[in-house]
Amino acid sequence: MNSNVLFVTTLLFTTTPCLAQVYAGYPDIPAEAIASGTSVINYTPGPGVVSPENTPSYALGNPNDQATSLGRGGSIIVTMAPMALIGDTTSAADFYVYEYKVYNSWDTYVSSDNKTWLKIDPVSSEENGTGTVKGYDVDSLGASPYPYIKLVDTSNESGASSAGADIDGIVIASAKQSAEYNIVDTDTRNGKVFNLEQEKTSGAVDVKIIDKANGVIHVPFTTDDSLSPVALSVQGNFDCDDEKDLNILAVRKSDGVAVNIIKDISGNDIRTIDNSVIN
Repeated sequence: MNSNVLFVTTLLFTTTPCLAQVYAGYPDIPAEAIASGTSVINYTPGPGVVSPENTPSYALGNPNDQATSLGRGGSIIVTMAPMALIGDTTSAADFYVYEYKVYNSWDTYVSSDNKTWLKIDPVSSEENGTGTVKGYDVDSLGASPYPYIKLVDTSNESGASSAGADIDGIVIASAKQSAEYNIVDTDTRNGKVFNLEQEKTSGAVDVKIIDKANGVIHVPFTTDDSLSPVALSVQGNFDCDDEKDLNILAVRKSDGVAVNIIKDISGNDIRTIDNSVIN
C-alpha cells in the first residue's frame, strides 16, 4: 500500500487492437481485449429463467462459463463505463459478444445515451463446444462513442431454467476513456498496474487495471460520490480462492466512517469492513 496520494488527470485515449485474445474453451478472436462490461443498467428476463441463471452480473467481465440467461424475448443493457465503444477506422470487429453453450439467437444494439438505440449486425461469428462468439464493427454506424450495449433474445427458446441466449461476456477491442480521473493511489502485481481513481464529474470510485499489453479493465466500487478514496492494496487470496483481490480504504461520506471494501478483480463483492465497529 502506498502512503503518498497522487492527483493526476487521466487523459482520453484510443487503443487499436493488434493481438489475438484467448478465453478458455471459446473460439479465439483476432483482437486484443482492452475492456469489458462493467455494470448492468437494466435486465428484463423473459420467461424460462430461474436462479442462478438470472444473475445479471454473470454477463460482466471476461467470459468465464458463468452466463446470464435472457429468457424468451428478454433483454439486458450493459455499459463498459468509463470506457465507450469507438470505431477503429477498419472493417474489423470492435466488440465481441460471448454466448455460452448451445447457440440461441439475439439482436444487438448500441447507444450513446441509453435512449436512442442503433441495431448492429455481426461481421463475424464462430462457434464450438463451449459457445458462440459474434463480432461487431462499430465503424458501420458512424464515429460517435457508444457507452451502452443492449442484447435482446430472438430465439424463442422454451427452456425451463435458462431459456434464451446465455450471455457470458462482452469483450471490447476498440474504445476510449470517456471521463477524467484523479488517481489517488497505485499498486503493481505480476506486471499489472492497479490505480485507485475517482471520476472528476460524478465522483465514482473504481480501480483501473492496466496489463502488460496496455489492455484496460475498470472495476467499479461506486457509481456516485458516496466515498472518499484513501488507499489501495492488491493482495492475494483474501477469500481463499488463490486469485488477486482489491482492498480499498475509503471514507464513507454519509457518516465519516472509514471502511475497507474488498472485491475480486472481476468486481464481485467479498467483504466490507466497517472500521467504526472494530475496537
